[in-house]
Amino acid sequence: MASLPSYQEAVSVDWLRLVAPYISPRDYAALCRVNRHLWDMFAPRLWRDVAQSGREVGVDSEDGKLRARLGWLLNSVFGQLGHMRHETRCLASVFDVRLTGGAYSFNMGRNPNNSLKEAVKNLPNLSCFLIDGRRDLNPAEFMHTARHVLLLSMADCPIPLPTKFVSYECLRGLVYLDISGTPGSVRPFLQRGLLPELRVLKIRNKEVDDAALEALTTQFETRLWSLDLSSNKLTDRALEFLGGRCLFPTDLRSDVHFDVEGKLEFGRITPDYGGWIRVVESPWSGSFDHPERHLIDAPSYDPHDTTLPQEDQLKRLDGRGPIQSDSVDGVCRGLLGEDPYFASASFQSSRGLTHLNLSDNQISSLGIRKLLTLSRGHLQQFSCDSMPLVPPSKSTARAWPRTAKLYGYLYVHTLRPVLSSNLRAVRLHHAIVTQIPTLEIDGLSTMARLYIAETTVLPRSEKAFPQALVPDTNPRLTSLTLTRIPRRSCGPLISKLVNFLKLLSIQERIISDAQSRRGPCTLAGLRHLRLEFEPDPYDEGFSMAEDLDAEELLNSGDKGFSFFDDEVQQQQVPRPSSVIDRTLNSSLPIQSEDESVRHEPEYLSADVSLDEQLTKVQVWIGPKVSSNPVVGEYRRLVLEHHIRDHIGPATPEQTLAGIPPSALVFHTAWCMAIMPPTIETPTRTDLEAMKDVLVELKRFRLDGRAKYLELQREYGGRRVPPGSPHGFWLGRLEVSTLEAMPQSRPSQYWR
Repeated sequence: MASLPSYQEAVSVDWLRLVAPYISPRDYAALCRVNRHLWDMFAPRLWRDVAQSGREVGVDSEDGKLRARLGWLLNSVFGQLGHMRHETRCLASVFDVRLTGGAYSFNMGRNPNNSLKEAVKNLPNLSCFLIDGRRDLNPAEFMHTARHVLLLSMADCPIPLPTKFVSYECLRGLVYLDISGTPGSVRPFLQRGLLPELRVLKIRNKEVDDAALEALTTQFETRLWSLDLSSNKLTDRALEFLGGRCLFPTDLRSDVHFDVEGKLEFGRITPDYGGWIRVVESPWSGSFDHPERHLIDAPSYDPHDTTLPQEDQLKRLDGRGPIQSDSVDGVCRGLLGEDPYFASASFQSSRGLTHLNLSDNQISSLGIRKLLTLSRGHLQQFSCDSMPLVPPSKSTARAWPRTAKLYGYLYVHTLRPVLSSNLRAVRLHHAIVTQIPTLEIDGLSTMARLYIAETTVLPRSEKAFPQALVPDTNPRLTSLTLTRIPRRSCGPLISKLVNFLKLLSIQERIISDAQSRRGPCTLAGLRHLRLEFEPDPYDEGFSMAEDLDAEELLNSGDKGFSFFDDEVQQQQVPRPSSVIDRTLNSSLPIQSEDESVRHEPEYLSADVSLDEQLTKVQVWIGPKVSSNPVVGEYRRLVLEHHIRDHIGPATPEQTLAGIPPSALVFHTAWCMAIMPPTIETPTRTDLEAMKDVLVELKRFRLDGRAKYLELQREYGGRRVPPGSPHGFWLGRLEVSTLEAMPQSRPSQYWR
């Protein structure tokens, strides 16, 4: 609730308020005719949403509901508004026609915008417009009114807006705006002085580049608390603008929780890497097993502070409350005062970005790491479904195969409370949990790429970043979405996901055991896990036609598989068909180690701009001989290919991999070292043995549910504790599948 009820409200419950949510909407009109008391209760429910009030009219089919609703809208609302009482017309606050978009048109012999314009004039409190996908409604025509509009959602509307639309007086109080996928540039909306009250902006698929984002951050600064920039053309450079201008300058991170979470040491700042921040671990924090890790933050108390607490004093959230919704429905409810947890004012005020979506851009994992460091603990909800492991550059193009790319995010420490203090909901590439990057490479089938990622790339990924995300990495997280999960696996992917579900059950049991009537409040833990799967290669038609047979090509005299398109023609040396060598382009010079490196084998002197001053630093490049193959490849990339950017402190994951805790690292080269020097192509037998990940997960869940139900019968009316011995996680598990073809299975949901 936004506020606790008064004593009078608590002891004199109106029974109508208890039963109203359970009454069918089709009975609202009849109940409003009984007496004034019932009218006060049900008329606002009936008239709140003008277009949706005719949803339940006793028609069974969806087709009939749409037709009946449109008929009711045109006849009763547009045609009869003049005959309605002013008191009734004041109840309408939302106009939502998203569900009818594309199926039926308002244009029935007259201009629907003219009719809607008249309706807007006669509905004095109409302030929220949801017209996503409508082809026959133009807000530039029907919203030309003196009254302020609070919410406008017009995603994927194909009608272009005039340049002067954004300067309409009615939009000066606009709080929520969604113009995703609409024609035209976003530039007119970025003029200084316009949209002063805007707090939520969604501009997906608007071709926003770094320059446009720079203008956006200059215009809005910290006025926005939610920003959706997915499906645009942003690069790592854009994140500097977001971190420096749109996030509140106060740092929420502190060493108050050192024993549980560790603490941060702050150093200098470089242009590409950002601030040098090192995590200092306590005896408990590195293993995430402190006994008090599941307790909410206690109220702060300073015995030497005699001043009264300030309401506007910024500190991190205690981790117990829900996340403020930035969806169009959630913001609409909030603006109308219908949110049970947040007051309307919280949706209309802002202290910088807390909700950010960067999915489907050109931002690398190094850029995401930098952003989460720059966020100063303010982000509560973050989404980026896929990211290249390293940013594209000339040096990486020379060192890596041109057609090969790795996608994923492996910097687990950036999601810990010590860095991301308020983070509650995350949507990231599945590698954060599975440690399996997505491999893209020409000349191999989808199945072969999946197999190679698990059998060849995964072992190196585990050596480079040994620490994967587990539920107790950040017990404050309540929702996690893993994206781009393959549907087929030869085993490791299934094991990783099943193990994560087991850890969720263990966390659930520990939190349950820690709860007591008189004890401190506990965190909820991770309660929602969503798995977003890629299309099943079998649905696309499983074939090995893409997998080239090197031996056959050699025997035929054709050029065999090469990672390089411009490789100089030279005599082919026969080699086994199951191995593809990642050889360097012979036309590119290979840099040899200089004498100074031979005498200082583990460190290399490098020039770096620290706080805008050029400084020489010693960067760890590893020993000449190492049992870790990633270290050897990292050293080769640094010395032979001069990949020496993104210099920064070793992360906790890299420390576990063997890098000295106090060392500096070339982070781009370290990430690139995950790519194996040779790739063994799988046989058809290997690929045919790969299992359906979804089927295996469902089998695991059904086995756990069966054990849980059996225990329920044994316990009778008593509550079955979570965790062992059944191991069935009681949270919400959601599964989403993409359809490869029209005849593919639809999306599924099961617990």
